[in-house]
Order: sequence, then C-alpha cells, then structure tokens
Amino acid sequence: MATIQWDGNPEPVVREIVQNALDAAARAKSTCCVVDFSIRETPLHEIPGMGAYRRHFRAAVRERQSGIQGAAEKEIIGRIDSVLRRDRIRLLYCRDNGIGLTAESMRGLLTEGNTDKSDEGAGSYGVGHLTAFAASDIRYVLYAAINRKGIGHHGEIASGHAILASRTEVDGQGKVRRAYGAHGHWVVPGGQLGLFDPTYPNEAPPLLRDELNKLDDTGTVVCITGFNNFRDAQEDPVKAIARVAAKNYLVAIWRGDMVVYIGDETVNPHRERIVDEQGLDAVLRPHRHQRRTRSGWLPGEQAHRCLRTLREGQWLQLACGAKARVRLLDAKEGTASRVQLFRDGMWITNQADALVVSSFTGYKPFDAAILIGRDGRAEERQPTEMERLVRSAEGPEHRGLDRRRLGSAQARTRMLALLRTVRDELQAWAGKIEDVDEDAPVDFAVFAGDGARSVAPEPPYRPREPRLAQEEDRGGGKSPKPSDKEDESTDPSRRGRKAGPGRGARPKPGNSIPGSMATVARPGVNGGVDTFRVYWRAASKPDAARVGRFGVRVRIPSGSDTTCELPLSPRWLKLREVRPGDGAPGDIYDRGYEAALPPGDELELTIRLYNPVTDARAIEALEVDIVGRARSTPGLGAGERRGLVK
Repeated sequence: MATIQWDGNPEPVVREIVQNALDAAARAKSTCCVVDFSIRETPLHEIPGMGAYRRHFRAAVRERQSGIQGAAEKEIIGRIDSVLRRDRIRLLYCRDNGIGLTAESMRGLLTEGNTDKSDEGAGSYGVGHLTAFAASDIRYVLYAAINRKGIGHHGEIASGHAILASRTEVDGQGKVRRAYGAHGHWVVPGGQLGLFDPTYPNEAPPLLRDELNKLDDTGTVVCITGFNNFRDAQEDPVKAIARVAAKNYLVAIWRGDMVVYIGDETVNPHRERIVDEQGLDAVLRPHRHQRRTRSGWLPGEQAHRCLRTLREGQWLQLACGAKARVRLLDAKEGTASRVQLFRDGMWITNQADALVVSSFTGYKPFDAAILIGRDGRAEERQPTEMERLVRSAEGPEHRGLDRRRLGSAQARTRMLALLRTVRDELQAWAGKIEDVDEDAPVDFAVFAGDGARSVAPEPPYRPREPRLAQEEDRGGGKSPKPSDKEDESTDPSRRGRKAGPGRGARPKPGNSIPGSMATVARPGVNGGVDTFRVYWRAASKPDAARVGRFGVRVRIPSGSDTTCELPLSPRWLKLREVRPGDGAPGDIYDRGYEAALPPGDELELTIRLYNPVTDARAIEALEVDIVGRARSTPGLGAGERRGLVK
C-alpha cells in the first residue's frame, strides 16, 4: 500500500492545492484568485468508480498478504477497509477560478513525475498533487475542470486517481495475464492510463457536476474522498485550512490577489470562514504566541508580526529588483530582526543565507518581508535574475533555499552576492544601535532564552561517539554506543588525562525556573558568538526552602533548526565564565556545563562560552536555562571539580 510522508499535516496539503490555484489564476489572467474549500458527506456508492476500486483494493490486499507487511501498510489497509464499510463518506472539495485543466495537463497530472508547470508558475512539488492523498483515508482523489475562455482545451474534463498497490493477475496456468501499477486512473481523452474498468465519462459525474456549475468561465475542482480531517482531532479542519492559507499566502491575500472561502456543510450550510485582507488578523491572531512549528513551517508568531509589517511598514526598493516591506520593532516585540522571503505572494523561507537573525546583530531591530516575483495583477514580464535563482534554489516543497541546488558554482556565488546586497540594504535602512547602555536589558537580541518555558525536568542526553574508521571501511559494525568520554579537544586542561566518572557532555537534570529573559549577544571572530549578556527575572519568588542555589547552563536544543536543512543534535555548551553583574564569577562544575550562582529574583549575567558558536541557525536557537538546585544537592565535590574549567 502506498504511504504518504505528509500524513496528518495540513500544511503541505493545503499549501499545494492553493499554490496550484494561484498559478492557474495567473495563467488565466484573473484579477483575483478565488479558492473555495467545502467539507461535505455523501453516500459511498455515489463515488465514481467505487465498484472497480473495491475489486482492485481486495485483490491488492490478497497479494500483499503473501509478502512482508510493515506496521504502516497494515494501518493504511485498516483505514481503507474502515471507510469502505461505511454508508456515508466525507469529502473535501476545492474549487478555483484558474485556467482549468486540459486533456494534456490532465494526462500530465495523472502520470507520476510529470507536470505542465512552466518556470513562471507558482510552483509544484513535481509530483505535488500526490500531497492531497495524505488527506484521503482511501487514497482516492477526483478532478474536474471547465474552460470556456478559448485558452487551450474547450469544454469539460474529469478524472479520478487512486493509489493502491502494484500487482499482477495470472491465468489458470500461472501465466501473468495483466500487470497493474500502483496508480489507478479513469481513462482520459487520448489514451488508457490506468487500472480502472470504467471508460472516461462523456460528462462529469453528479458528484463533480454541482461544483462545475458554480464556475463562470474556467476553473478546476479537486475532490478528496474519505477526507480524514488531516488526522488531527485537536484542530477544526476549517480553522486548519484558514491558518495554512493565511500563513503561506500572506502577501497574496494582503495585496488582494487571492481570497479563500472555507466551510463545513456537515456542520453549517453557510461559509464559516473568509480569508481575505480584512480577515487575516482574525485567522493569525490566535497563533501569535507560536514560536516554533514542526518541519520548519512558518511559526504563527512570525506570520502575525509580518502581517503588521505589511500593513504598517514602508516600502523599500531593492537593487535586485525585488521590493521590501520594512518596519522597526517596538520594545514589546523584542530585538530579533526577522526577514521573510516571499515569491509570487507565497512564503518561501525565514532562513535565507545572509538574512538570518545574527546578520543584523548591532542594528536597530526590524521586521521585513521581501517580495520577489510577479504581482498577481501585473502584466506579463520577464523574471528577474533574483527570481530565477531563488526559484531554482527552493526545496522540493518550494520552501527553504539551498544554493547547492543551483547548477553551477557561478550561480551559487551570484545568488549569495544578491542576498548579501539585500542584507546590506536592510542594515543601511535600519541603522546601527549607537549610544546604547549595554547594561540595559534588550529583549531577545539573538536568541529567546527560557522566558516561555515551564518548570519541567530536563530530558537526559548522552552523546554518541563517531563510528570507528575501520568499521566504516568494513561497511558495517555495531551502532555507536553512548559514551561518557568527553571530547578532550575542546578542553586543553584535560588532554592526556583519564576521564573521571560523570554523566557525559551534559549537566545533571534539573527543573527550569520560569521567568522572563532578555539577551544581547556580542559577535566574536568570524561572526560567531562566544559572549553574551543576560538579564533574567523570575516569574515568582523562588522557594528558599527548596532552592539553595541556581544552576546556569546553555544549550542548542534538539530539532532547533527550523528549516530542517541542518539537523542538530541536542548539545550542551561548555562555559568559560559566568559572572553576575560586577561580582565574582560563579563556580563552574559538571565538566564545565553548569555554573553555580546564589538564588534570587533577578540575575544580570555575562556568560562566556568555552568555544564560539559560528553557525547562524544554531546561534538563533541557543537557549539559556536557569535551574533550581536543592540545598541538599552536593555542591562542588571532588567528582565535580574534575570537570572544572580553569
């Protein structure tokens, strides 16, 4: 059975559907892309081709049972079988006013790996339409289109696409009579493409007819059968669709190039949500405290802040041909400058080379939205050099930038030069921070600290040693085991010494003390960070009976890289010095990974790392942790002094 990597996540599913609609509207020269989502229920027998689907599903299950089945495959089989036993089935429709599919584009859509998108389009995952199957518990999606504008194919077209399993049919003598691929389709005009028995209908079936009748001149309808609410029982699917559309197409909606309608007719016969320029704030505001998302999607906090920048900021024309909407941050918004990059109204990344948070340390904090590519209402034009390079460097989901995807070293160098030019222009616009008392707390200049964290035990972490070279040469060997041996290269005082007992490269577990924190980093050599100032205030007075001292430690958390381009292991950073205000530095123990300080309601610290952190994304993800240690906890015993950093 086919598995889908985006199972249970509305972000890629909704983004792909809306992305295709925006591109199709541009090709149809529509003044505004209209996307209409609706959730409904219908009797199972009204789904086109269900008789053939049942037969092929059962045959595929019988053949797969003779082999080895994994847990994921068994789960998908169970989902499909459960839906096929029901009387009614949920559907998710999406209708747009784009150019509409033609026979040729429909054939490309149903042929895995093909796409009819041009370089000017808003993009596709290559086989991006497959993302829709993650929202279908029976892995079956229907398509219909109409075109009366005289652009390409005239009239209607409809099809169905199901993902089951590759299998063969044999005759009585065991000879293969017919082989079926994993992708089954209705027949499209001009040729037989799939395994389904019904021939291509002369007109769209009733299930799609009602939606086609709502189109004026041209457009496409996508129907996801067996809709599973994105497998998320915690979030209403209407709200999920609105959130994804608002974040990923913030610029397109803000400038009036797109409007999204969403409704659940199983609950309310009327539309429940309209995502347009006026409705953006209502959609994004509930997520304004979300600082991280899984798999590197745009966090709600950054999306809501970017909306304010679009509405209240000023225009900045960039030398690369793009425009920027920029705004200086107020005191409540912190000091982490963020740059969001959009192409054709679609969000691409907040981690572009030379445009990360650390690139603007020492400059007045600001928020910026870089608008690359066409305006949805602009006339046809040639793409700029920046637009071509950005599009080529985008990831497989058209988010994130990786210059390694560019075809030549010259192109990679040129793109980096353009991004650095944008950085310089943003720095010049913002201006440097001058005559600022460095003792005055500034909120989150480079990284967030523990202001939003609650009291919770720190999970243990045991570092792994690299696999031995001779094991790699043999192409095998056992997996590396956890080790308590410390990397002696990071601590000259320990070279040649036998490692004593300890817990490895991490401090002992402890409970974080909740509070607010402001941090200012001092860039060191090669743009790295090895020194920073911290001002911390406890949310409530620590319990003196339970907390005898504070422990201060710094780490790069697991999964901290928001782009998922650079996976980071959880790593505690060795401390060289932790000095409170003008006082004496605290004792450093736990092999240099934690410093002891007297407890209090407020702390003003200067922290120096043993080794600078040079990766920009790691710098942004750094966390400072203040933990409470009980009076009975051993202080600086003989074992702890072995790890003392001199």
